[in-house]
Amino acid sequence: MNGTASSTSVTFGHAARGLWELDPELTFLNHGSFGAVPRDLLDRSDALRREIERNPVAGVWRDGFPGIRAAATDVATFIGSDPDRTGFVTNATAGINAMLQSLPLDAGDEVLHLDQGYNAVWQTILVTARRRGVVPRRIELPLPVAGPDDAVAAIERSLSSRTRLLVLDQITSPTALVLPVEKIIAMAASHGVDTIVDGAHAPGMLPRAAEPAAAALAWTGNLHKWPCALRGTAVVTAREDVAGIVKPAVISHHLDQSFAAEFDWQGTVDPTPWLLAPDAIAFMDRFGGWDAVRGRNHELAATMHRRFVERFGVEPISPLDGSMLGFMATIELPRSLQPEHGGPSFSSSNAVPGPDGRPVIGMDDVQRRLLEDHRIEVPIVVHGGRRFVRFSVHVYNDAEDYERLADAVMTLAAG
Repeated sequence: MNGTASSTSVTFGHAARGLWELDPELTFLNHGSFGAVPRDLLDRSDALRREIERNPVAGVWRDGFPGIRAAATDVATFIGSDPDRTGFVTNATAGINAMLQSLPLDAGDEVLHLDQGYNAVWQTILVTARRRGVVPRRIELPLPVAGPDDAVAAIERSLSSRTRLLVLDQITSPTALVLPVEKIIAMAASHGVDTIVDGAHAPGMLPRAAEPAAAALAWTGNLHKWPCALRGTAVVTAREDVAGIVKPAVISHHLDQSFAAEFDWQGTVDPTPWLLAPDAIAFMDRFGGWDAVRGRNHELAATMHRRFVERFGVEPISPLDGSMLGFMATIELPRSLQPEHGGPSFSSSNAVPGPDGRPVIGMDDVQRRLLEDHRIEVPIVVHGGRRFVRFSVHVYNDAEDYERLADAVMTLAAG
């Protein structure tokens, strides 16, 4: 399929909610976690899967294999990467796994990661350390951040003579800060340190998202977030000099043939999500295209960020002009919702015990109360012993959603 979209113009905000299956009784402010797939794309995926099942050998292999390459080429245009060095993975975590399994690292080499980075990536670094003897180390990025140069300086101070690799978030997951990756990559390189970039949130939120990381060893990003692709759709790119050694986590028939061939065929998978990636990207044409979507979503995120800081009476963790924000913002909750002021502790409700008995899935008590009492789905982030709320903005949200969230938080804060 070739990424066609309806020419029908759609208004931003609640008028667009009908394009998704979202519960009309739910205020959904957490698109940044798992995205939300539009009805149109769900219908296309159902039709394509049925088409594939008419002859699975043709659908998965003879048509699917070259179809995936065509889709990856379209996606490369969207993210600003070389098509021959752009391939699909199931998510950005899989992309980071592929990089860390492939890139040359020696015992004793330091691998750095931000303390505001994604926890699954940190876990991957820890496993890499166990297997390969590297030294994992977290970089503290102080909050608040006055501007992009603060991030560059904090990372530079953390480099040592043993630092070999920096695993860098393009947009920090818990704190939603857009980092100046191009400057950071150049600074690290001046110290002899290579960088790989976790751009999980970047596609769609940033124009040509992979382009600022062109000098990095490799970059990965999700399409199931802001482009609203089917889950299981992400991409990985590699710099020309390392493209031959970056391998998918699953090795299949095309070992050493080319980066594209190895990533296009990673064993038998349902090709539907990857084949429909261009269709997901083209879906935003009905809102006037991606430039219009980015401008509107960023403006609403920056406006609501300032509004929350004022209502909660807190210090912003990033500039109030929105210069370090994209489609998300993270704000510290009012003092009365912090444990030291009598607020709920950091316990997780409805937690599912893991194999060792420790809870692995659960909600912070404030998150649970927002969902159960106010029908608001939004993540509550605990960082540095403080409690924050991180809201997302996408085309189906409008200002009323965030006023509802602010009212609910203030109700909880009042006890």
